[in-house]
Amino acid sequence: MGDAAFGMTGLDFETAARNSIPIVTIVLNNSTMAIETTHMTRSHELYETRDIGGNYADMGRIMGGWAERVEDPAEVGPAILRAWKATEDGQASLLEFITGEETVFSYRRPFR
Repeated sequence: MGDAAFGMTGLDFETAARNSIPIVTIVLNNSTMAIETTHMTRSHELYETRDIGGNYADMGRIMGGWAERVEDPAEVGPAILRAWKATEDGQASLLEFITGEETVFSYRRPFR
């Protein structure tokens, strides 16, 4: 999920941690709502509504789960294995990957 999505549903991770539900949650943190760029132009100009931020790995740990923040792309694979290991130990796991702002994507269904 993206960082904005975590803002809307992140407390579900606390439920998993509290109940020892061994899930892996991956948060892609680009510190913005990038896809909404053209849809939120005026509100962003006035209120910086697309600018978001936070350390989601810290939040995952505070909520009682295992968590790690990954900034180096070479660490993505090893971090996934560490998260998997934590789930095998019965922990809810959260991986936060720091990414860039991407506004172009390869596929999108036509809007009807």
